[in-house]
Amino acid sequence: MCSPVRARRLACAALIVLCAPAHAGPLEIDLPTAITRARDHAPGAVVARARIGEAEAHRVGAGVRFTQNTELQIGGGRRFGDPRSLAIQGQLTQPLELTRREPRVRAADAEIDHAKATSEVELRALSFEVTNLFYEARFADLDVELAQRNLDVATRTADAADRRRKAGDITDLDVNLAKIALGRARSTVSAAQAERARAIGKLAALIGARPDDAIRLTGELRPPVITVEALRAGPRAELRALEADARAARAEHALAIANGRPDLGLWAGYQLDEGDAILLGGVTITLPLWSRARGAKAVARAKERRAELERAAVMIVASRQVVDAFEAYTRAREAVEVFDRDVVPTLADSEKLLERSIETGQIAINAYLVARQQVLDGRREHLERQLQLAKAAATARFVAGVTLP
Repeated sequence: MCSPVRARRLACAALIVLCAPAHAGPLEIDLPTAITRARDHAPGAVVARARIGEAEAHRVGAGVRFTQNTELQIGGGRRFGDPRSLAIQGQLTQPLELTRREPRVRAADAEIDHAKATSEVELRALSFEVTNLFYEARFADLDVELAQRNLDVATRTADAADRRRKAGDITDLDVNLAKIALGRARSTVSAAQAERARAIGKLAALIGARPDDAIRLTGELRPPVITVEALRAGPRAELRALEADARAARAEHALAIANGRPDLGLWAGYQLDEGDAILLGGVTITLPLWSRARGAKAVARAKERRAELERAAVMIVASRQVVDAFEAYTRAREAVEVFDRDVVPTLADSEKLLERSIETGQIAINAYLVARQQVLDGRREHLERQLQLAKAAATARFVAGVTLP
């Protein structure tokens, strides 16, 4: 049987194990997952959803039957004369607001629609930002792999140069050149890893990753093929937001008209005069002699006009943006296709020939290093072309209002 001290120690150890945070482990993220997580966790997305909640809260107040509370007036005094008596008077008044609740509700509903449309604009901008950051981080991933492969080749080259130097085939200078290339390759790996950490960090800040999450990106760098017909199919979120803004302005104008009309109210009173109790009742009518909500009407009309003018301007710009963005995407895709067809097969063949040549001594070290650098530059340029294509596709989808992946 365990002693009491040992039992307490075991209990404490078990408690520590149970309370210790579990290791988060790898967090696999593809582009759709990154966008979904950003829409859930990014500060801008949180604010956008909260803005809809504010508009819905205003709808609660707009839906009440009366926005003005019942007014109670009580007064009293002494009658001076013969005989002297006490006079008391009380009155309850309630404005009915007969023509105001419905316009008020319509205005609140229009504000909710406008808040939703505006939030969608902000969320689309967030999705576009996340898409670009994801492609940059994925590019950094592939760049690290390329740098690591180059380091492996540089290591084998340095070993081969050392063996050939011992055999007397090359000079010390050739060996030093191979060692310099090896050192540069190691430095390039570290620099690529640093760039990857920076790119991953920017993406992680938007997708709600925890500090101990090890993010692993999945998916290809190349985007799906898009057509100009698909780009022209969907209206831009900005246009929907401006249409909602114009509807909200029209609803505000209707509410201003209702607020400028005469209002009807009911009142009931009680009066005690010379010992007699008197019940009274009647109606109240507001006379809009001085204020007919002219200012509110003018503001609403100006807002509607501004929204319509802005929408017309955005439509012109959007049409041009779609054309230009698709042109940029088309040229970027052609650049990748040309590289795939004319350069990539030659790069692969050159890598094999170079490695065989350095092992057999068929090429000088300095010539090998120059050729190897050209192959490496070609590989990295291929990655850059793919990144340009991915960003061009994302831009075309964004300006056209098409749903991002």
